[in-house]
Amino acid sequence: MKLTVPTTFTNAFLDRLRALNQEHQDGPRIFEIYGSFQHGAFSSARPAKYLPRVGREQFRAHVQKAREYGIGFNYLINAPCYANQEYDAAGRGALEELLDFLVDAGVAAVTVTVPYIAEIIAQRHPALEVVVSTIAYVDSMRGIEQFVRAGAGRIVLNVDANRDFAFLRRAARRSPVPLEVIANPVCLYQCQYKHNHYAVAGHGSQSDGISCGRPYNQFYLNWCFLQKLATPGEFLRSPWLRPEDTGLWREAGVEFFKLAGRGQDDGSIIELCRSYMTGSYDGDLLAIMGWPHWQAFRKAKNGAVLPPLEITVDNRALDGFLAFFAENEPDCRLGCDGCGHCDRWAQKAVRANDPSLLAAYVANMRDSLAELVRHAPTSEESARLRQRWLEAASRQVPPE
Repeated sequence: MKLTVPTTFTNAFLDRLRALNQEHQDGPRIFEIYGSFQHGAFSSARPAKYLPRVGREQFRAHVQKAREYGIGFNYLINAPCYANQEYDAAGRGALEELLDFLVDAGVAAVTVTVPYIAEIIAQRHPALEVVVSTIAYVDSMRGIEQFVRAGAGRIVLNVDANRDFAFLRRAARRSPVPLEVIANPVCLYQCQYKHNHYAVAGHGSQSDGISCGRPYNQFYLNWCFLQKLATPGEFLRSPWLRPEDTGLWREAGVEFFKLAGRGQDDGSIIELCRSYMTGSYDGDLLAIMGWPHWQAFRKAKNGAVLPPLEITVDNRALDGFLAFFAENEPDCRLGCDGCGHCDRWAQKAVRANDPSLLAAYVANMRDSLAELVRHAPTSEESARLRQRWLEAASRQVPPE
């Protein structure tokens, strides 16, 4: 079992990863860290305001120290699109310069979404392993075959395939390259909004080297968590896998597991790694998933601020929940009619500290969502949004 985990770009973080690997010499290991620069022409699929500001010399030193510890570095160029920059002379030049730097710095792999960029890397920079991003939405043998022909050395599957064991078993047997799953995704299952959400987030860190991405409002985040609060079963339908159940995926032929969590601090990521390496976690599953985003929507139309809403998912109450998918191979793409598995288990495992407060959050978030749709921002409001965005990005201090 091989784990790939986000880095905070600090030396102390690498020391803690090394210690974890030493504790588990004969078991799961962290073989790779991943990350990117805060912003750039060819950025990652995360907005700049959540990413640490790291300079090139810091980056190079971090990659080298990780290599000394036996941990590779995977650089993310995984936004869904780059405004066609890769097709003109200036953009292609910027891409080639970045790839040359990554090779020189000792980076082992690059995760990409755009097939054209995958082929460029495979043919022009063969020292870099091409890893296909989950944002490429590969969930079929045809998709695997196409990206393998493009030069992929590993494929991170669409998270919607995480619990499709009929596909996983066959794909793992037939794929000429290793398959990887994200262990802790928080997306709604079969969410058609996520395609554009990732595009929006990617533009949030694309820049010309001076700015740091185009800002956006909270429409998608609000919409996503409104669905979860209004229907608790959605917490369980999200295609995560518990630390205790990774054996089901290993038996299906999957050995690479990616842990999401860029933007979290050292301690949170280390706890996440330890949980999946030991195969055990007690308490609230949401605590290692990074899910309490609904707290961002506490302010009501009248200016009042709602008290914090606490929602927990009791991990111990979910023993046996995921075995259902491995044993029965349900085709969840056809919908939940006649099943009810996730909703039944949600009644046992999902808890809110105050049902009336939960209802208030749902009402508040519906109002907020409607306002985001109805209201066209003024130029002054857009200027304030951009200023807040720049301030948030500037607060992401360089790592020590």
